[in-house]
This record gives sequence, C-alpha cells and structure tokens, in this order.
Amino acid sequence: MLAILALAAGLTAPPQPRVLTLPTAIELARAAIDACVAKGEHVSAAVVDAQGVPLVVLRDDMSPKPPIAAPRKANAAVVFGEPGSVLEPRQKTDPDFAARLAADPERLNPHAGSLPLRVGTFVVGGLAVADTSHETADRCARAALAQFPQFH
Repeated sequence: MLAILALAAGLTAPPQPRVLTLPTAIELARAAIDACVAKGEHVSAAVVDAQGVPLVVLRDDMSPKPPIAAPRKANAAVVFGEPGSVLEPRQKTDPDFAARLAADPERLNPHAGSLPLRVGTFVVGGLAVADTSHETADRCARAALAQFPQFH
C-alpha cells in the first residue's frame, strides 16, 4: 500500500540504467584475457552481474582447462564484496567462512584473480581470471579493470 502511495506521489526513484551491459562485460573479459596473453598465459575470464549470474565466460583458445573456475571466482567477489586476494587468506584463518565456502563449491571459489565491480558503494558485478597462478590471475584482472574506471 505504501509503495502504491509513494508511486502515486512521485516519490520513488526512477529505475537505474544497467551499468554492466553485455557489450561492456565482453570487453572487460577480453581485456583480462589480453592482459594474460601479453604475459604468455592462456586463461579464461568471466564477468558476472550483481547477483553472481554469468554475463560472459571467455576462454582463450590455447587455455589448457575448461572455463569452470572463473565464474565461481567472480561470483565469490560479488557475494562477499571483496577481491579474491582478500578472501583466499580468510579461508585459511576463519573456520566459519571456510565452512560457508565448502557448503557451496559449485558457486564460490575465493581465490585471487577475482574482483568486485563497483559503482560508488554498490557492487554491480564481478570479474575473474582463472587457469593460471593466482598471482598472475590477480595481475591480469587488475590490469583489465584499470581500463574501466567506471567500476572502481
């Protein structure tokens, strides 16, 4: 009832435009793969929306693995609002956190190489790179994100 009254009075905010579109997600994943290829690494990359649902999963044609880890890593960055480089050590020191991750391994991978995508204080998605060392994945994801200042 209050929502109807607020709508009638013009007090509701207009719908926000989608800031993480499919074309942008493709460009972001491509930038992450390109950053790794420049280092001689062949990887996969994923971009997920604010609910952790994959928008795009790309795999370099020379990557040795199927692109399974990247969407899980990107989702973890969204769910927890932190980079994988922060989540990974927490998994080793926080038993409750580790148990939460263990309960949902098909959706959550807390390793370095994943970053939340933010607009202001809001997490609007996640980016992750997988199928290389965690340190290299993190560097590639950060290099790609640097090209998209709207997500800092």
